[in-house]
Amino acid sequence: MTNAERVQVLLDRGVVIPAPDQVFVDADVSVDAIAAGSVLHPGTRLEGARTFMAPGAEAGSAGPATVRNCVLGHGAKLGSGLFEGAVLFDGASFGPCCHARDGTLLEEGASVAHASGTKQTVLLPFATLGSNINCCDALLAGGTGPQDHSEIGSGFIHFNFTPHGVAGDKATPSLFGDVPRGVWLREKRIFLGGAGGVVGPAQVGFGTVLAAGSVWRRNKGEGVLALAERLPERELVFNASREGRPREKLKANLRYIGNLCALRAFHQEVRLPLAGQDAARRHVVQAAIALLAASVEERVKQMDRWIQGLNGAGEAEALRRAWPHLAVALRRLECAAVPDALRAALRAAPSHPAAATFGPVIPWLSALPEATLTAGREWLAVSVQWRIALSQYE
Repeated sequence: MTNAERVQVLLDRGVVIPAPDQVFVDADVSVDAIAAGSVLHPGTRLEGARTFMAPGAEAGSAGPATVRNCVLGHGAKLGSGLFEGAVLFDGASFGPCCHARDGTLLEEGASVAHASGTKQTVLLPFATLGSNINCCDALLAGGTGPQDHSEIGSGFIHFNFTPHGVAGDKATPSLFGDVPRGVWLREKRIFLGGAGGVVGPAQVGFGTVLAAGSVWRRNKGEGVLALAERLPERELVFNASREGRPREKLKANLRYIGNLCALRAFHQEVRLPLAGQDAARRHVVQAAIALLAASVEERVKQMDRWIQGLNGAGEAEALRRAWPHLAVALRRLECAAVPDALRAALRAAPSHPAAATFGPVIPWLSALPEATLTAGREWLAVSVQWRIALSQYE
């Protein structure tokens, strides 16, 4: 089948293609995975067997777009640029000139403005990245809805590489908020000011603002305004083969993996049942579950690279010895059993929910009573604490 024939099949299926001669659909794309009502704007190129577009999804709305093995939910939109291995839930979007790579997950209403890059990046519902941002290996949560959401200002960088070890390492993921509390959409929003950055691995609490124009190297708690973090000017002897505090870095990575596993459990146990019989929404949730499992594997790979590059005795030597057993444990994705209160709330959810802009999950979450929310937070927190506890190896 030629490209023109594949495009015609999509047109016959009800896909909106304003300029058919300016769209390319590779032979490995399943035409059945491009739903009626989705839109392929001029300059769109679809590639990859995993590419999927739900009704109302759009590609190339702001210029040429290459979409490779991406999964787009209802109304998700890709402006222009290169998008590989990303999963976008209902109403999520990228603006013009963006680059999304494997591990990029945007939940309902999350958005990225123009000329920004993501990789192994998770945005919980309504979280927003501004323009000219490099935000790889990070998770952003916080806020309660479209008008009250966490945001990273334009010109921000998450520094996700360190020069330690034989070839440097990327065992540097950062948490802005967290999953056990953030998924329920009840926490205060976070703002990371523009023209600045965070050196990973780091953790920033809910309700905190990092003022613009600074590079932050330390964890920040909840509900603080952090102003102008600066280091004194000095020169130190540097040995790339030495890691100063490996156990602290290990704990940060274990915490991050615990959050990924908690989010995967939330998708598996909460989002998937709420998708009901909506095939497109079920497909997006299942793609997110697979993405999060792959993201855990990526973090283990980066930890292995870091640990294999450690030299010296003491903590470094003990960590090298313990690592094979830790790696096996970290690849276990299971979480604690779903609490009864949450199961009851899921059983009570309507099997055919009324249409909503961002799907059935957001209104369901907003109606949960406090007792159920508490049980849900505790359930997901166990996933994180169990993995952090692995840092107490002997």
